[in-house]
Amino acid sequence: DVPIAVSAFSAKSLASQRIDGGANLVLAVPNVSFSKTSYTGYNFQIRGIGAALVATSSDSGVGIHENNAPLTSNRLFEAEFYDVERVEVLRGPQGTLYGRNATGGLVNIITATPTSQREGSITGEYGNFNTTKVKGFVNMPFTDTFSVRFAGSYLSRDGFTTNQANGQKVDGR
Repeated sequence: DVPIAVSAFSAKSLASQRIDGGANLVLAVPNVSFSKTSYTGYNFQIRGIGAALVATSSDSGVGIHENNAPLTSNRLFEAEFYDVERVEVLRGPQGTLYGRNATGGLVNIITATPTSQREGSITGEYGNFNTTKVKGFVNMPFTDTFSVRFAGSYLSRDGFTTNQANGQKVDGR
């Protein structure tokens, strides 16, 4: 009953648009910008509201939630979306429902829940700099009312830069 600007992506939509992490949301969501700051910080902005602060004690103007629970210390810039049901990006103030740290908007990641079907999947990628990415899940129903779902992701990459002092690669993941 209330107008809201929302962009929601199902797991199928995320895969078809190659949105495999938090930083890639800028490719499909209007009024969103993203920049990596120093150390482990980032600035994810919706309609110009975010956090350009370096301090770890600072609060962002965009809330990051997983299954509707706030993630105060998150690493959205490194997050890999795997085994998710959907990702929702709500633009504009969301403080009434999600609290004070959602003045710019909110990113809500909804994970997949166990189902009553026996299923599983595994995907893998290999690329330059020995980039290896593997994602998978297994869903096992035990009774009509009890099912278990296991999911995991693995990512590894050699560094791009060589340290001239010792010859080792840096910037790996």
